[in-house]
Amino acid sequence: MARLIVRNVGPIKDVDIELKKVNVFMGPQGCGKSTLAKIISFCSWLEKDSDATGKAEASGLVHLMMKFHRMEGYFRDDSELAYIGDDVAFFYRFHNPLPLNWNSNEYNISHFREDEFIFHKVQRSVNPKVIYIPAERNFVSVVPNLQNYAEQDDSLQSFVNDWFVAKRAYTEQEPLKIGMLGIDYYYSAKTDSDIVVMEGQKIRLSQSSSGFQSVVPLMALLSYLSSTIYEENKPFSPAENEQMREILSHVSSEAKEGMEQKLIDRIKGFLQGKVYTHTQFIVEEPEQNLFPNTQCQLMYHLLSCLNHGKAHRAVITTHSPYILYALNNCLLANIVREDILSEEKGDLNISCADVVIAPNDVGVWEIEKGSMKTYGEGSVNSTIQDKDGLVRQNYFNSVMGDVMRDFNNLLMYKD
Repeated sequence: MARLIVRNVGPIKDVDIELKKVNVFMGPQGCGKSTLAKIISFCSWLEKDSDATGKAEASGLVHLMMKFHRMEGYFRDDSELAYIGDDVAFFYRFHNPLPLNWNSNEYNISHFREDEFIFHKVQRSVNPKVIYIPAERNFVSVVPNLQNYAEQDDSLQSFVNDWFVAKRAYTEQEPLKIGMLGIDYYYSAKTDSDIVVMEGQKIRLSQSSSGFQSVVPLMALLSYLSSTIYEENKPFSPAENEQMREILSHVSSEAKEGMEQKLIDRIKGFLQGKVYTHTQFIVEEPEQNLFPNTQCQLMYHLLSCLNHGKAHRAVITTHSPYILYALNNCLLANIVREDILSEEKGDLNISCADVVIAPNDVGVWEIEKGSMKTYGEGSVNSTIQDKDGLVRQNYFNSVMGDVMRDFNNLLMYKD
């Protein structure tokens, strides 16, 4: 997939990891989970946008990332960053470049700035749709007239734009069914309102519970960006490819006649990015405002979306052990899959029996003091998974250890 090296960026001191299909970052507040998520989001966007250096202009790509993801002050004089992905390698102040052994005939090499280097494959193999779903996602449910706000070139506005596109796919006749909450959701174009239906009663999303306001945008984007857009955007035929080249050539010539360059870039980006190979989901705190059982059901649903026929990928930041419990169940389901299939499914009571994921496709890291915490063996950047890929039992024990110790000590005073 990709290798990511981050040193001295925000709270991150030294991280060197191989990214997987599913990447989960655990840890206390302010430990650097979102820092890594934002960097991965930006580097995934570099895989998509071959004109990234043009958009960065003289200020550089890292400056563009700091602006887009609101990371001002995160990068210092001793900061280093290296990302080696499917089609792109990006280095920022990286003093010991990795031996890439890349054939110059296959890559466009840009010495963009003194402190930045970016390499692009001539023939791209991936074109991801990148979506950053922030922890603050509730605001799209309650802030009125969001579409009238001035456009800002940052991750929150990008999330709002994707939300406005996705929600229009769900109508009263074909709503988004959210079984874990027992509700349906649809967007009413007639009244420009988001509607939740529960036991036949219709209420506006803005007047519903905080859990509904958190999970509806997340579920809508997961469903839309894992399946719907791939049903809508079929691959170009050879004739369409030729027409697209003609349009791009025409659009480029229009720029010389005074058309606003920003509009030119947006049109070209739309045409070039029409066919996505997969979606890169970055989800902050999926558990937000949800009951523990619902957190598990949401995680099962998220993983099922990743297995929707495309090579979708996910980065998840979380504080919740229930998210890990659910992920662990899916990993174990994969290990015992043949035994499950040999049983009569009607006799089983396993919520995740059909939601399996290979342990090799998952990385679970716990961040402590700016690096990845280890549990006895492995490198300083090892996961908290055991040899079978399951989250270690001693991790779960440590989560409740202090709480249960206090409880047991207090029991001694109980008559």
